[in-house]
Amino acid sequence: MFLQTIRRIFFLYSNMFSFIPIYLLAFVLFTRTYAFDAKTMNTSLWLSSAAYCGKDNYETMVLTEYAKGFVVKGVIYDKPTNLQGFIGILPSANTIYVAFRGSSSIKNWIDDAEVLKVDYKTYPECNSKVHDGFYKSCENVKEYVVNTIIPLNKQYKNPVILTGHSYGAAISQLVAMELQRHDIQTIVYNFGQPKVGNAELADCVNTIMGDRLHRVVHDRDMVPHLPEVGYYHSCGEIFEDKSGDLRTCICNDPTCSDQYNIFETSTKDHSLYLGYTFDCSTSTA
Repeated sequence: MFLQTIRRIFFLYSNMFSFIPIYLLAFVLFTRTYAFDAKTMNTSLWLSSAAYCGKDNYETMVLTEYAKGFVVKGVIYDKPTNLQGFIGILPSANTIYVAFRGSSSIKNWIDDAEVLKVDYKTYPECNSKVHDGFYKSCENVKEYVVNTIIPLNKQYKNPVILTGHSYGAAISQLVAMELQRHDIQTIVYNFGQPKVGNAELADCVNTIMGDRLHRVVHDRDMVPHLPEVGYYHSCGEIFEDKSGDLRTCICNDPTCSDQYNIFETSTKDHSLYLGYTFDCSTSTA
């Protein structure tokens, strides 16, 4: 909570310290590191695949391998936007996970394509803009997610891990910011995330999340390049090349996904990550 307060003060008074390089301020604020962890990434991929099982199956599905023993504690559903997902516990890791379903319906894809930006009210001190459709989905479920996690967080004190693929990846980042606003520590591992806002929002996420945002991008996946005009990514990219090798990228790294322009990308790489297809059957018995 103390660190959260300091970060907020930083936003409010950063203009007063404009003579100090921003990277030095960020270094002071982010004193704890959350290095990329392959096991957590694999668990997140498993749960992101399970999110495609759909809301009617979340409480009865039996997860395998990396998510074996996972217990669903709450089902997320927003009828207006058809956003679905679940909240649960992985006892072996003593950790709460939140997973959001990707775009498995035409309605979701329509929302994905809507590029209108609105004011980002979660952190008004950021003076930033966010994708209207993504933010609307986030706003509609945030109260349920927060209220479900607060009592669980009293027992499971590790940072809450949020995940999702595609549309679900975008929501995972935005909901993580909502939880941070409520002083609930989070980490994000997501896959094929589209851009969610303008440059100011990207900077805001970088400051609030620091090294706790891990955006996995598979080689020529088209979706992380969208929307194109006026939208930007935060840092934290983990790039999977065509051989399946992973590497951590610096911000706006020209050797990672930014090496491709939109005409060199592919929808094929969007559905396949780490050798697995995002589908209910991937992670369930």
